[in-house]
Amino acid sequence: MTITNFNNIEDFLKDDSFCNWAKGNRLSDVNFWDQWLIQNPDKREIVNEAKDIILGIQIKNQDLSEEKIEVEWNRLENSIKTLASKRKQKKVFTFKKYSSIAASIVLFISVGFYFLTNNPQKTTYKAAFGEVLHLKLNDGSLVTLNSNSSIHYFGNNSRKIWLTGEAFFEVDKKTSTNAKFWVHTNDLTVEVYGTSFNVNTKRNQTAVFLEEGNIWLELKNGKTQKMIPGNYISYTSEDDIILNQNKNMKSSLVTSWKDGSIIFDKIPLSDAIKKIEDTYGLKVNFEDEISKSKIITGTVPVTNLDICLKAIEKSVNVKITRIKNQLFIKNK
Repeated sequence: MTITNFNNIEDFLKDDSFCNWAKGNRLSDVNFWDQWLIQNPDKREIVNEAKDIILGIQIKNQDLSEEKIEVEWNRLENSIKTLASKRKQKKVFTFKKYSSIAASIVLFISVGFYFLTNNPQKTTYKAAFGEVLHLKLNDGSLVTLNSNSSIHYFGNNSRKIWLTGEAFFEVDKKTSTNAKFWVHTNDLTVEVYGTSFNVNTKRNQTAVFLEEGNIWLELKNGKTQKMIPGNYISYTSEDDIILNQNKNMKSSLVTSWKDGSIIFDKIPLSDAIKKIEDTYGLKVNFEDEISKSKIITGTVPVTNLDICLKAIEKSVNVKITRIKNQLFIKNK
């Protein structure tokens, strides 16, 4: 897809992929344009205006009078003119181009009338360092947010979530409508109907563990993969590789954080301590290679940092010193 020459609103409005992104209709298009916006922040204003126009046109299936069509058409024209007046560019906005685009849309759908709506409101929930947040969404689904993590969605559509950090989802299955539930990250999209699963987007990768039900993953590269209970996969779009894949992962190793503890199963202390860094936002410094490579097994609480550090000290016989936001670890 070549979009380097997209400099005018009409360039975006005429692109099917962009229209899908604005409406959230196709996962691959949503992922593509989200990433494109990150890489082209200077285009955000013009992109938002194009999205306003697309979202501002809705259709209602009913018989129309010519009077209603004329009223709604005038509202559409006035809204586009208002958006154009806000542009802070020297190039003159020509309404004629926009009216021709809108007219082609009218000819295409022909049934219904157009009316404008406001941008859907963004709802955000965030858990602070050292905090676990329990949420119930308006669709009945339950979300447990791990430390330093957040989710957001737009309008009342809480079945399309954007996640930063880590969260455990218990999705309420809508048997009457069979409505899907999506979780978007920088690396992939999780698509489900009703199930329980864990998603972790920390450290420039996304790890997904399925506890119950079935889910589909759509990776950033466009590939899809089905998961069944017990499956664990971690993927990074930065390098476009699957970092880890386990077909029978123990649930407790991934989701114990929900109950205020972390379980370590024969892993180096250097790997185990990353969980503490992520939970409390601390920087860890190993003062020798021996302490770094010590193997830790067991359960440590994470609801209280002091107790957590003491438990690690006793488990692997090291000394941990905290100075402000840094931990210094050395072998005893």
